[in-house]
Amino acid sequence: MDKEVIAIFREARICKKCYGTTPLCVPLPDEKNGGIGASILFINERPGRRGAGKSGRISFDNEDPTARFFKKLFLSIGISRKDIFITNAVLCYPSIERYSDTPPQRKQIRNCLFFLKRQIKIINPKLIVTLGVTALQAVKYLFSDSMQLRSFKLRNNIGEVITDVTPFIYPLYHTSLKARATRPEQKQRGDWQKIPEIKKGPFFEQLKPLILTNKRK
Repeated sequence: MDKEVIAIFREARICKKCYGTTPLCVPLPDEKNGGIGASILFINERPGRRGAGKSGRISFDNEDPTARFFKKLFLSIGISRKDIFITNAVLCYPSIERYSDTPPQRKQIRNCLFFLKRQIKIINPKLIVTLGVTALQAVKYLFSDSMQLRSFKLRNNIGEVITDVTPFIYPLYHTSLKARATRPEQKQRGDWQKIPEIKKGPFFEQLKPLILTNKRK
């Protein structure tokens, strides 16, 4: 894995903006996936204790239902792992006994934009795929000028591609069991089949990275 990418995650381990001096668990990207130059960047919610927290890697090879369904959907679209990078909107969770997996608060999402913005700039993807409302909210903050993103809601707009920014953004439902109660497996599989179509689109190869200007808040 690229040193510039790993440095971001190691820096996140000493961040004190959300949890003060509490030790943080910040899993690293999966070395089996791509890094700098990967054309597709997947953004998930945050690490879970059972999956990434246990393995130490942000990976769909983890032994938890969310990761297994992610892998099942990914394998169905015929794209190389070396052409993707997987990260989280929020990179950490507090390493304390009483902690249980919970969705990030908006303040935590905003605090982690500093790291997400740098990942996007370094990886330089041509397509961002968000998984769930947390990741969608993060890109809404980062690409605040996008009129399409501003009005996008998963329940109303699933299947639409955000094309008024670069990289293009394709918001999808999370791969958790809870999300599957809202968006069943068969429909999610259909949503994922559009990813290769986007990748083969006439404008995809011409896309240039967006220079993000948001400052750390």
